[in-house]
This record gives sequence, C-alpha cells and structure tokens, in this order.
Amino acid sequence: MSRALSFTIDEMSANDWADVRGIYAEGLATGLAAFTTTPPDWKDWDKGHLTLGRLVARTDHGAVSGFAALAPVPDT
Repeated sequence: MSRALSFTIDEMSANDWADVRGIYAEGLATGLAAFTTTPPDWKDWDKGHLTLGRLVARTDHGAVSGFAALAPVPDT
C-alpha cells in the first residue's frame, strides 16, 4: 500500500527561488503557462510580484514541490 504524501504550506523566501524557478521553468516548457519562454532571475521576479501571498508547498522532507504568488493587476 502506498503512503499518501503530505505537504506543508509555508511562506516563500528568496532561499526557495532555485526550486521555485525550476518548477516555473517546467511550466514554461509546456508552452501553455505564460507568454515568456524562460523564467526571470530573482530580482525581476521579485519586482513583479507582491510581497504578500508568496507561498510554497513543502514535502515531508522540506523539498519545494509547488508555489503560488500574487502579482499586481491594473484596475482598468
């Protein structure tokens, strides 16, 4: 019988960027995730997202397996 995976939701920090960037790159490689083809560096990504609402999902071993982040949207 397989064991169910459990995750912990945690605040994302700059130290998580390498893992988050890798997950982001995998999404971009599908051609369906965004209009860009390569993930930005930390400085540009950080500038384009709100500091509030940056989350990562961590496995039991602490590995980042997913992320979510809020970006500003113009009110037009």
